[in-house]
Amino acid sequence: MATDSGPSDPDVTAAFERDLEALVTTAFGRGAVIDGVWDVSSPVSAAPAWTVTIERREPDPDSDPAFEPEFLED
Repeated sequence: MATDSGPSDPDVTAAFERDLEALVTTAFGRGAVIDGVWDVSSPVSAAPAWTVTIERREPDPDSDPAFEPEFLED
């Protein structure tokens, strides 16, 4: 879900999307609270601050009728 915020290298953006997906799915798998609004700031004063909103969506059963999520427990 990329939005246009200025010029960017498509490879860098694709890598960011992969890293973000890995972060969210790994944290969810470990039991972290994922849903919410997160404020992200940088130690560099000239860098922008960010607000990230993560909302949970259940899979659309019509898109993959064979999909049956299974969560592993410790």
